[in-house]
Amino acid sequence: MVAGIARTTGVVVIINLIVKLFGFLREAFIAHGFGASATTDAYLVAYTLPYFLQAILGFALITLVVPVLTKYWAAGDNEGGNRLASSLINLTLIFLAVLSVLGIVFARGLVFITAPNLPAETAEVAVRLTRIMFPSVMLMGVAMVVNGINNSCHRFIAGASAPGVSNLIIILGVIFFASFGIDSLAWATLISFVGFLIVQILPLRKQGFKYYKICDYRHPAIRKALKDILPIVIGVAVNQIYFAINRIFASGMSEGSISALNYASKLMNLPVGIFVAAIAAVIYPVLAENALENNKTSLALTINKGLGMVSIIAIPSAVGLMVLRTPIVVLVFERGAFTSYATQITAYALLFCCIGLVAVAANMVITRAYYATGDVRTPVWMGLISIAINVIFSFILLGPLAHGGLALANSLAALVNTILLFFFLQRKFPALGGRGFFISLGKMLAASIIMGLVVWGLYKLLLSFVPVGTFGLALNVIITIGVGGVVYLLLCALFKVDEFVAFMLFFQRKLKRLDKSANN
Repeated sequence: MVAGIARTTGVVVIINLIVKLFGFLREAFIAHGFGASATTDAYLVAYTLPYFLQAILGFALITLVVPVLTKYWAAGDNEGGNRLASSLINLTLIFLAVLSVLGIVFARGLVFITAPNLPAETAEVAVRLTRIMFPSVMLMGVAMVVNGINNSCHRFIAGASAPGVSNLIIILGVIFFASFGIDSLAWATLISFVGFLIVQILPLRKQGFKYYKICDYRHPAIRKALKDILPIVIGVAVNQIYFAINRIFASGMSEGSISALNYASKLMNLPVGIFVAAIAAVIYPVLAENALENNKTSLALTINKGLGMVSIIAIPSAVGLMVLRTPIVVLVFERGAFTSYATQITAYALLFCCIGLVAVAANMVITRAYYATGDVRTPVWMGLISIAINVIFSFILLGPLAHGGLALANSLAALVNTILLFFFLQRKFPALGGRGFFISLGKMLAASIIMGLVVWGLYKLLLSFVPVGTFGLALNVIITIGVGGVVYLLLCALFKVDEFVAFMLFFQRKLKRLDKSANN
């Protein structure tokens, strides 16, 4: 099981890496064309609610689809699975088409709710952009149901690749049409979701899926899905609610604060999007199968493996981003309309965002464990508690830390949410966690701190040797990250971190098999 998860995760990680590269190119092009300004604030506010709905409904739909269809595929009932999947696609399309029309009609009120303190001129632009982009909710929803169908069949390539196509379309839109103003970016964003949907539809025929023009809302699985959708939506909405809270508070702050929080969040989520998302996506069908078999031991082991895999990546990533936050922001964003002031406020926000990176990463595995076992309510209650904590800390920290306080409030709320979810999950599965698991986490943290000190010292040292300018900065950052990665791996080997040892054993077995094949 572990070998299969590692192998599939490796493929998805490579795709995610390419996709994230396109994602950062997209952000770099947007930053170059529009900077951290009132127009980008308007764009981000306009996209807040559509993105909020896309993120929460998308994950909720996948969460519902995977375990439901897994039962049909496991029983060999392909006809029943195809009919159920078709109903899910059609019902989603109808519901989100109506929601998109409502979003267009009530765009002005939505912008006011999302960012009530925006200047009048910026708010007017945000209303116009909201009306352009809101239909993307419908495209995304159908795409995510299709993604869930693919994932339930253990097919992850299309779902991992689709955001890359979406990013490429936005990049091309900025390159060729940025001179027409911020509206061109909104139209490119909408069109990008057409590509997002098409890429995920293509593999369906290869896996024998047959589409039916039916909307069987009386189907028992559909009824259960309708019953569970609201708790799941609330549970997965937590992180997006954090961002919405940020924009409500930041809308009354200095120009560029919303954009700075957005850019910082993009950087913080880079390792999450590349590695953690791949691990969580691959593990979820396995968790659903374990739950279907009522195999609590296997389920707990799978969760432990998943948490270990995300932690060995997330902990050093958080430390590395905190240490190199300013040069990374300069390297990725500081050009064109993105000024040195924008770099300062973005790097400042990134420092506080990274405090919650590990919690966000672990949460992606833990929540999937809850949903795989059919518990859709515990994440809701824990999420509501964390939202209240976020609001309270936003009020407390906004004054002394400005927009950095909002980022720190997000991180503290994410930490509380993840700790509570883990605690209650451990009560269901006593084999979860354990002394060895926490010792392994401690070793990862120690290795990451030492790595961070080495990275900081090496970066400062190289400033005296590399040439001034973008090339010199890129060279410094690349060398520093490379050395930091090697130091971290050596320390993991020295400390005998369980996840690293397991990976090395798996890698050695693969080499032996290749060697035997070559000799034969």
